[in-house]
Amino acid sequence: MSQSDDRMVELRELFFESAQELLQALNEEALKLEKRPGDTEIVRSLRRIVHTLKGDSAACGYRELSEVSHELEDALALESAAADASLAEVAFTAADLFSAMLAAYRKKSKLPSRDPLRKMVKQLTEAPGTKPGGKKKAAVSAKALGWTEYEKLAVQKSQESGRFVYHVQAQIDPHCAMPIAGRQLVQNALASLGDVLAARPEAGSPAASKLVEFLLATEKTGEEISAKCRIPTIVASVKADLLPGEVAAPKRAAKRVETESVAAPEATPEQETPAVPMAEELAAEVVSQQHTTLAENILRVDSERIDSVLNLVGELIIGKSMLQQALNEFSKFYPKDAMRGKFADAMAFQARVLNDLQRSVMKIRMVPVEQLFRRFPRMVRDVARQCGKDVELVLSGQDTDLDKSILDAIAEPLTHLVRNAIGHGLEPADERQQAGKPAKGILRLSAYHQGNQVIVEVGDDGGGMDVQRIQATAIELGLVTSQDAARLNDAETLDFIFRPGFSTARKVTEVSGRGVGMDVVQSVLHRLKGTIHIETHPGQGTTFRMKLPLTLAIIKALLFQVQERLYAVPLNAVVEIARTRESEVHQVDHYEVLQLRNQVLPLVRLGRPRAQDADRAATKLFVLVISVGERKFGLIVDGLEGEEELVIKALDDHAVSTDLVSGASILGDGRVVLILNLSAVVEHFARMRPEEAGAVNFGLLLSQADRARLSQSAVGGRA
Repeated sequence: MSQSDDRMVELRELFFESAQELLQALNEEALKLEKRPGDTEIVRSLRRIVHTLKGDSAACGYRELSEVSHELEDALALESAAADASLAEVAFTAADLFSAMLAAYRKKSKLPSRDPLRKMVKQLTEAPGTKPGGKKKAAVSAKALGWTEYEKLAVQKSQESGRFVYHVQAQIDPHCAMPIAGRQLVQNALASLGDVLAARPEAGSPAASKLVEFLLATEKTGEEISAKCRIPTIVASVKADLLPGEVAAPKRAAKRVETESVAAPEATPEQETPAVPMAEELAAEVVSQQHTTLAENILRVDSERIDSVLNLVGELIIGKSMLQQALNEFSKFYPKDAMRGKFADAMAFQARVLNDLQRSVMKIRMVPVEQLFRRFPRMVRDVARQCGKDVELVLSGQDTDLDKSILDAIAEPLTHLVRNAIGHGLEPADERQQAGKPAKGILRLSAYHQGNQVIVEVGDDGGGMDVQRIQATAIELGLVTSQDAARLNDAETLDFIFRPGFSTARKVTEVSGRGVGMDVVQSVLHRLKGTIHIETHPGQGTTFRMKLPLTLAIIKALLFQVQERLYAVPLNAVVEIARTRESEVHQVDHYEVLQLRNQVLPLVRLGRPRAQDADRAATKLFVLVISVGERKFGLIVDGLEGEEELVIKALDDHAVSTDLVSGASILGDGRVVLILNLSAVVEHFARMRPEEAGAVNFGLLLSQADRARLSQSAVGGRA
């Protein structure tokens, strides 16, 4: 592949990234226009977005996208089209088509049909009162004489320095004997008044004998510019239009002036080139440029590069543990050696710098949840229309930061929850009014930090969830018996909605009722080491609360032993550590429980009892009180190893076949520690039959061969 091909590939990748942002902005502006039809500022913003997309796609060689964008841009320039009530719907259709075309370009597949959008655009342009001739000609002129990015930047810098920028148009006298020389005379005259930032057309071009255009940065007024350029027998007419923009500390007032020489002959049709729309377009580009210069210091970096840096930081943390282990052994053998203190000081300094480095890299991976939330206004609008409901979306906490990988992973679960809230949770307008509620339903999306976790909530003010109906459906599907269902509390009953195929919908629609989606939500959260809790009140609404870790890369963990094997759990999930005896562990319906400060705590035994029946009652136990979501349970372990900062190494299916382990890490002494997936552990033991509860030996779930593969996988991740 040649160097030019490499550059084109890189350019197209940048285009796809920026195009997604443009489409998001297009959807947002269309939503605003739907609420405020005919708003000229919104229409102008839409046109700027489409114009940028048109130019970028043309630069990347995507002709079809550039052409259809150009047609839409022309339609947006018409006054009658801007006032058309259907313009918002046209913008939504365009956003969907552009998104489909981008996907087709990426996959190199067949492009979708552009006919539906072109038909809608044609209806806009053929609306009564439309004058397509002048506007369309202006658009062509603007395209033919479009200014470069360098020239637009020069305009902006000149305005920021306190000077005015004029768009000067000089009509060359058709009887001029030296039209090419006339262009140079006009340019020389303008150069005496300020800086000529751009000139069109190029010198020597046949078009230069008819109309020449310049961008002039000056402190002079429009009258002075027109007077200077009015050269007898050379220039027939002159226009000097002041470009709008933020001018810093202007030294003198100026106003837009349009003057023509008295002896100006009537222009022929070939000489008519409307230029005011071109000035407006340039002004719009300059304003857009001014807004984007604030983001010039933002550097786009591929996430894989950040992951690579974070992996190296993880290796440094492992190296720090190895050095600390070596220092401890050195101190044990040479407690009075003078070098021991120097080593300790160096280790403390290294640990401090390493902690700062780790926090800095972690911040690079963190992004605001606004990047995810901004996708939902358009989706809520479409789903609400599909369901025949009126829904208002309320967003809060958009500036809450979350790891980029987690943010991407929860996009699908959040989509399922939002669609279910509209399809199941919110009632139709007539039912809401009968219940004394406003006809418009409220859907809330919020995010906030809570300790070392991020909480993302999806709530509605609908009718709430019918616990009895959920229980009846679970019995009907054979998920639970009537006797067991009677002993379940509301939280345990609500958990049935996360089972595959479970649905209480009376009929299947395109939005909901198939029993898929909610099980995806829980499986994704298990993979992310997160939890979900449901809070519902009949007649008031339902809230789904997702608890997510800040990051999946490095965690503080509590290490413990089960049958001489090392395991770890996230430290923020450990509520407390209790000591008890086997005699204090009781059986309730064949499940083990512990009475801890007047609270009955369900227990999960991770290994078989070490003592025989005769000595078992006196055996001392460690119980880790763990919080998963809104539930607490106790883990019975053999012994504690202490706290440690662990670098998580992801495990593939070839390394381990159980979902009870979410990752592995390596300690400073080379030992491999397995990190438990607490949500999966709880679910695994909760689904067991009572007679099996005491028969599972967690320590044996991983064979020796599995552990050997895990060790190789974890160590191999350090290479």
